[in-house]
Amino acid sequence: MTTATVESAGRPAPMRSLSEQSGRVAQEVQELGRVAAAGVSDAAANLREQGRHAIETGVDGARKAKDELGDIIGKHPVKSVLIALGVGAVVGLLLGRRS
Repeated sequence: MTTATVESAGRPAPMRSLSEQSGRVAQEVQELGRVAAAGVSDAAANLREQGRHAIETGVDGARKAKDELGDIIGKHPVKSVLIALGVGAVVGLLLGRRS
């Protein structure tokens, strides 16, 4: 080997170049991994916030429905009881036929 093709550490120039390239590739892969991890973390935070908002919306809707139902039952107690009896009878008949 000539001194022109040998690095000071004793490696030929093509090996040094390959080693440098693989080192750069490893660094780029690590950086891409960090970027991907940050993207996944952001996406998870976004989904968590959307889920939290959906739950709050659902709970608010359920409270409003409960309040409205309470108002209707309070205004029409006899009618509400008769409707509940009718629904119970229909469900009972349907479940009784399954046996």
